[in-house]
Amino acid sequence: MTSVLVFGGTFDPVHNGHLSIASQARSATEADAVWFVPAALAPLRDPPRATPDERFDLLIAACDRTGMAVLDVAIRRGGISYTADVMDALRSEFPADDLAVLLGADAARSIGRWHRADDLLRTERFVIVNRTGPPPIDADELSRLGYPPPRTTLLTIDSPDISASEVRERCARGESLEGLVPNEVAALIAAKGMYRRNRDDA
Repeated sequence: MTSVLVFGGTFDPVHNGHLSIASQARSATEADAVWFVPAALAPLRDPPRATPDERFDLLIAACDRTGMAVLDVAIRRGGISYTADVMDALRSEFPADDLAVLLGADAARSIGRWHRADDLLRTERFVIVNRTGPPPIDADELSRLGYPPPRTTLLTIDSPDISASEVRERCARGESLEGLVPNEVAALIAAKGMYRRNRDDA
């Protein structure tokens, strides 16, 4: 049985904060892999600036390392990418694998607004990450939100305090992305002309 952390999100674009969370969570839980699952459309966020295919390609460029993979299951489904539906699809496609949902504390706090939240809380395992930046969450708050203690792991990691919006803003101003994204991602963003103001306004 393969132990997998499922890391969903818009990844618009993927950055070093995402990769640090994935790497440290995998190490702390001794999971075999982290699967990045980019959303076609996220239900609680504004529409992404980049297309699904562009965001997928950026993730492929970023995840050329052991223990990380990128799955297009949500993009193939299209429409709004609900975590419960994505997990159902993954369990159908990979029935022998041991899957857990990897969430940051900020996302974990919004569970009450999620589609089929009760189904997720009743059936899934969760790995919740306190990262550098957002206010931390504790076990008592997780319990009040409905996360089942026997199936919820809480981690605290030291990750770069980077946001995707910061990366997009620097792109729009023509500034360097050094230290914010892997070199391969920066090169692909530049080659595609992504997140430039004149493109966004088109």
